[in-house]
Amino acid sequence: MSHLDYIRRSEGMSLEEILIARIPIVLDALDKVTLQHKWDYAYAEGKWTVKELVQHLIDCERIFSYRALHIARKDTSVLSGFDENHYIDNAKGENKEPQDLIEEYVTLMKSVYYQFKGFTTEALALKNQMAHYVLSVEEIGRLNYGHTLHHIEVLSERYLDKE
Repeated sequence: MSHLDYIRRSEGMSLEEILIARIPIVLDALDKVTLQHKWDYAYAEGKWTVKELVQHLIDCERIFSYRALHIARKDTSVLSGFDENHYIDNAKGENKEPQDLIEEYVTLMKSVYYQFKGFTTEALALKNQMAHYVLSVEEIGRLNYGHTLHHIEVLSERYLDKE
């Protein structure tokens, strides 16, 4: 999916609404992972385990949060992209306890909710170059929401047993 596809996932909803609404969606999916004992499961050779997928979401939460802050504070330097696989290879998320991953991710999502809630209307409209595209602070929040939903859907469809 492209960054625009992620952003479009939140059409018709307020930024505050989407950033808080994703938390129970994530918790529900991760509860199912725990019940099905799937934390170390990868659905195919070379694919991330559930632990690695959640670590990716944690990494992206931090990156999107920093990018939003960077732009909201009127820093005009260009933000570089990142290699998600390189990050996962070096995060060692597979060594973390599932409950620690859950707590870290939920804490970050709550923090990001308050971060965006605190941005002024002016700050939310500010834009900057990130890798190969230009986004506003608000669009970063919406991208974050769509990115989260995408990976939770992948988790539900490819990692979890059908109920």
